[in-house]
Amino acid sequence: MHLNEDRVKKLGQRIADEDLTERHRTRTRDEYRTIFGVEPTAETGREHLDLIFERVIQARATPLPADRYRELAEQDVLREALRQPSHDAAFQLLYGTDDIGQKIANEMLRHVVDLFGINSEWRDELDVALDTNVVQALVKTGAIELDEAETHRDAGEIVNMRPDANPTTKLSYSSVQEAFDEAAGEHGFAPIVFDELWLEHREFISDPLLRERSKFADLIVA
Repeated sequence: MHLNEDRVKKLGQRIADEDLTERHRTRTRDEYRTIFGVEPTAETGREHLDLIFERVIQARATPLPADRYRELAEQDVLREALRQPSHDAAFQLLYGTDDIGQKIANEMLRHVVDLFGINSEWRDELDVALDTNVVQALVKTGAIELDEAETHRDAGEIVNMRPDANPTTKLSYSSVQEAFDEAAGEHGFAPIVFDELWLEHREFISDPLLRERSKFADLIVA
């Protein structure tokens, strides 16, 4: 398998050309407003960290027992993460918590930093939460090229989801994030904007009836 960095840059160009840099951000902010009655500001975000945590932890790929969700919520680890001196320290605290992987740690930081503006100076350092939708969007648009024998692999068999790993049979977490960083810098937006791939795959690319409506429709190769 191969990470096609030029193709990632082409996706970045499409995001810029189609003015998609605020779309997913706006959508998630609107969910807080219309569903939960919370205006996404730094002040209200600090008041509702429990809500943010409770929303995001439910996005785990493997559900936990109800008691474990309650235990995690009582640890108040998100509040402690925001007290850290840097984005990296905050991420490592979350990621080092049992039952919180890179996807959940990154998504929690996206919500508090990108949506609510808490510790907004961290925004340019945010990593994209890598999950099935993001990885499959990269595969189906040719940014991740698989050999014929690899096409059956799921997301976790394509990208090693551990940020500290140096894999030999999968793409590394860091190589994907670095490709996002480079492409985002070239097109003038923050790397977290590549979270648009999650929305595109979930709402369009994965649906054979809707994929022609995707902003990336002409780039789909699989």
